[in-house]
Amino acid sequence: MATREEITRQALALPPEDRAYIASELERSLAEAPDRPATAAGDAELLAELKRRSAAYRDGTTTARPAANVIADLQDAASSERPA
Repeated sequence: MATREEITRQALALPPEDRAYIASELERSLAEAPDRPATAAGDAELLAELKRRSAAYRDGTTTARPAANVIADLQDAASSERPA
């Protein structure tokens, strides 16, 4: 069975249209999950933000970067903040 890291790596290698489709399907599955309803204020806010960002990506009003690049940037920033 593939690990979530492997699945993520494979998903990030897909063309933008396919990544947007997967993001939309994941978003829908979270909203409809019977075992984790988005009723808490935090969940509702997160879901609203995910929907806003997904719509902006689909509309072309925002761009996306591969998660690996974002993580690398965060790691670089964190390592540069550490005392030598």
